[in-house]
Amino acid sequence: MDSPYSSSKATSKIFYGWKLLALISFMGSLNNAFFSKGSALFLLPVETSLGLSRATSSLIFSLARSEGAVEGPIVGYLVDRFGSKKMMVLGTILAGIGFVIFALAPNVWIFAVAYLVFIAVGATMGFQHAIAATVNKWFSKYRVRALAIQEASGNLGSMLLIPLIGLLIAYFSWRWAAALAAASYFFVILPLSAFVKSSPESVGQLPDGANPEELEKIRNTQSQELTDSESRTLRYYDNADFTLKEALLTPTYWFLLIGTMFRQIAKAPIQVHIVAILHWKGLDVATASLIFAFWLGMNVPSKLFFGFIGDKVPKQVSLGGGMVLYAVSMLVLIYGSSLPMFLAAAFLGGLAEGITPINWGAIGDYFGRSYFATLRGIINLSHSWALVGLPWAAGWWFDQYDNYFMIIWVSFGSALVSAVFYVLMRRPKSPNKL
Repeated sequence: MDSPYSSSKATSKIFYGWKLLALISFMGSLNNAFFSKGSALFLLPVETSLGLSRATSSLIFSLARSEGAVEGPIVGYLVDRFGSKKMMVLGTILAGIGFVIFALAPNVWIFAVAYLVFIAVGATMGFQHAIAATVNKWFSKYRVRALAIQEASGNLGSMLLIPLIGLLIAYFSWRWAAALAAASYFFVILPLSAFVKSSPESVGQLPDGANPEELEKIRNTQSQELTDSESRTLRYYDNADFTLKEALLTPTYWFLLIGTMFRQIAKAPIQVHIVAILHWKGLDVATASLIFAFWLGMNVPSKLFFGFIGDKVPKQVSLGGGMVLYAVSMLVLIYGSSLPMFLAAAFLGGLAEGITPINWGAIGDYFGRSYFATLRGIINLSHSWALVGLPWAAGWWFDQYDNYFMIIWVSFGSALVSAVFYVLMRRPKSPNKL
């Protein structure tokens, strides 16, 4: 029997989902560089320019990341209810306005308003939730692979842009970097959002570009005559989506939530302070920024690799193994004292972050497409406190003790706890069997 992905007159063209994936990956890479990863570059110059303590500057940047997690269930519901495109446009406009205000901020209060009221809300609404929901809608069988490509593209964009942003800050000002961010949101991302489609059904297609005629043939085949490949195909397209309540009643969802929470506990202080940590270890800021860019660059091959094996290897094995790798990277960072050791820590840490698309892909694979953004939003809410508290605590600890040892050890232990909960996950029974 032909594959449901085989071409026909109706499906001979390249599946629009792949074109859309390339588009939103580019848009997401710009947001990733300026917002998600850019805080590590803005931390020290903003602190110096505005006369802030390390704890204060860390608090604002970490509050910005955490705010997106707090609003996660609400934004997730809005994405599921109104579609990802509308949220993407609104988020882009808010983030662009925020970076304009940030570039002109004369004091800590305007800086806080710009980052917390505009940038954080817009960037997380338009990109963290909307882009992931779009990928989940357009792909089923290739969901993890598509998420991996999207996230790897984001990290590739960051790898290329972070050194440029770092040089712009070093030779001109962090305000010029913020102005460049605003221009990118208004004049690049916003026009491109016109080409985003929220679901394949909206353009008369099926997820993955599946051929409806071939899929119907498989459905009409007696179950005992189905090949393993055909059975997997039906699982991707015919399994009933979980309702929100049904998903919340499964142990699997809570193991995934707790595993993700401890993964973010491990990552949150390191992501904000990695340049400062390497500077504390003796590197100049420019070199530390380049190592940070290398860390991000390792995400690219890693996410593509994990994306390829994501539907072939049990998710608990991939996720648990990735967190063990992250724990090892923290040990290298603690005991490292030379450039090769710091590069090794960045290599291992970047490799470990390749599991991210599997983490989010598990929601769609286990619970379906209907409530993906809401379920993801609840998971984000669970670790919102860590995104605020731990980067602030790292800054406070450094102000008090002039070192980062305790924070790195916390990240090490949290990574191991995360691995344990990921390993406990099992695919939940279809809701019609609950």
